[in-house]
Order: sequence, then structure tokens, then C-alpha cells
Amino acid sequence: MAKASLSFKIHGLGELMDALEQLPTLSMQKGVVRRALEKAAVPVQDAAKINAQLLPFDSKKIADSIRIGQLKKSQRPKGRRDRTTVTRYIGSSHPLAHLFEFGTGERETLGLKTMPAGLKRGYIPAMPFLRPAWDANKVVVLERLKVELWAAIQRSARQLARKAERGTLTARQIEGLRRR
Repeated sequence: MAKASLSFKIHGLGELMDALEQLPTLSMQKGVVRRALEKAAVPVQDAAKINAQLLPFDSKKIADSIRIGQLKKSQRPKGRRDRTTVTRYIGSSHPLAHLFEFGTGERETLGLKTMPAGLKRGYIPAMPFLRPAWDANKVVVLERLKVELWAAIQRSARQLARKAERGTLTARQIEGLRRR
């Protein structure tokens, strides 16, 4: 089975990246990006749910199982991970979703070596619902990501200011603010 993966980098957002780097800890920076990604990806999730409802089998269950989140530990790539990377996935947890997204080839079943002419047992043509959702909404997602990142950075800055007023900043946050 082919694994579909998509990565992208946003260029030309120097001010945004500078503001993000002003947050005192890596966990705060990652939290801001994580929340912004989840909010920005909602149009893709919504479009995928609409597309999935057109599938011929279990369409309601597949549509309801489409989520934005992270992979289970067993699904994550093995090896050393970059601590600065933030990843979010949009996908279905339904056990048949990948079969509809990518399709299947002809398969042997019931011990038959060859299938009778014209019969393709177990064949499912590809009926993608996630990829078209991304293709139709990627520009919207990237624009929303800019807006959501600014909003999340400002929210975190206000939270830091309130914590500083109350005197409840953590040692790491104080250290990070001194470095800036």
C-alpha cells in the first residue's frame, strides 16, 4: 500500500516567524502552530466529509470518522524525530476508508486461481475523497493558517503577560523571555 504524505513550508512570512520565535519556550511555539494548523484545516475536513458521503458503501460512517489530529504511536514513522516539527493529519479511522481513497487491484479470493471472464471479485476502483478536498482547499488553508497563527501568537502573548502580572511564570518561561 502506498503511503500518501504531504509536507509544505511557508515562505515569505518573516514577521510571523519572528513573532513565533519570541515565545519563550519550544512547547509554547509548537502549541501555537498545532492549534493554528487544526483550525486552518477545517475546510479540508468539511470538504472530505461531503465527498465521503458520495461513496457507495458505509458513506455516513466514513464521513463521520474523518478527523484532524495526530497519528497513534504505532502509526508514526520510526527513527529519530525532529523536536521542532509539528504535524497534523486529516484522515478517516474507518477500516475501509483507504480502500475507497486508493482503490484496490484484482485479488484472488475463495481459492480461485483465475476469475471467470468479466468478474472482478474484490476490486474497488479508486474513489478519492480526501485528496480532492485538499486540492480544492489548499489555498484557503494556507491563508487561514496565516490568520490563525497571528491570532494564536497574540493569545499566547496575552496569556504570558497575565502570568507575568500574577507572578506565575515557570522557570523555563522566565529563562526564555530573558534570552529574547
